[in-house]
Amino acid sequence: MAFPPGFNSASMGSYCGWHGTVLCVDAEDGHVHGDCFSSPFKLVLVCAEYNTPAFCSVYDSASGVWGDIFSTMTITAGVSRLRRPSTLVGNALCLLISGGDVLVFDFKMQSLCLIEKPVENHGTDDWYFQLLRMENDGLGLAILLDLTIKLWERKSNSYGVFEWVLLQKTIPLEGTVPRRMDSALFVGYDEDANVIVLTTITGNFTLQVDSMQIKHIVKRNNICLDTFYPYRNFYTAGIKS
Repeated sequence: MAFPPGFNSASMGSYCGWHGTVLCVDAEDGHVHGDCFSSPFKLVLVCAEYNTPAFCSVYDSASGVWGDIFSTMTITAGVSRLRRPSTLVGNALCLLISGGDVLVFDFKMQSLCLIEKPVENHGTDDWYFQLLRMENDGLGLAILLDLTIKLWERKSNSYGVFEWVLLQKTIPLEGTVPRRMDSALFVGYDEDANVIVLTTITGNFTLQVDSMQIKHIVKRNNICLDTFYPYRNFYTAGIKS
C-alpha cells in the first residue's frame, strides 16, 4: 500500500518515531479474531516526536484508502520512542510513549489524544511502565519501582472527568523470583491473557496479573531488552477418514 498522503511533510520532523498496528474488523457473527488470514483489516499508523504534535492515520483494506490525519497537542514529556506494542482497550488503541505518557486513538470518536502519566511518578525510563487492559475495558498502567509493581487505572470522578486512580493491589516481586534478581523491567504484554513479560539478570518471566503467578520462561545470565510479542494461531481440525 502507498504511504499516506501528507505524512511525509516537513512539519512532522526528521526524527519521527513510527508505529503501526493491524486490527481485524471482521464483523461476521462468531468470527474469532486471530483466525484473520483473509479478513478485512485496518492499519493504524502513528508518528510522534519530541516537541511536536503526534499524528495518526487509518488505512481501510475494504476501501483501499487512508483516512484523515489526526493530531494531538505538542508532546513535551520526552523523545517519543514507539517501540512497545500497542494495547487495544475497548474502542481505543493505546500506545505507551517515552516516560510513561499514553497516546490514545479512539476509533469511535475518531480522535487522537495524549494522557499524561500519574503525577506522583517522575521516572522517565520506558521499561518501568506497562499499559494494561483492565476489567470492563478500562485503561490501566503498571509502574515498577524497587521490585514492586503498583497498578493505576483511569476512572471517572464525581465530576465525570477521567483521572488516574492508584489501586490498592500491589505486586511484590522480591522473594517470588531467584535471589540474584536485584532489578526487573517490562518487555512485553498480552492483553487477552493479562500477562506481563519481565526481564531480569536471570532471564525472562511471565507474570499473570490477576493471579500474580510467575513463571520462568527463558534462562540467561543478563538482562535482555528484546520486546516480547504475543502470538496466537488457529486452524480447522481435519476430519478422520
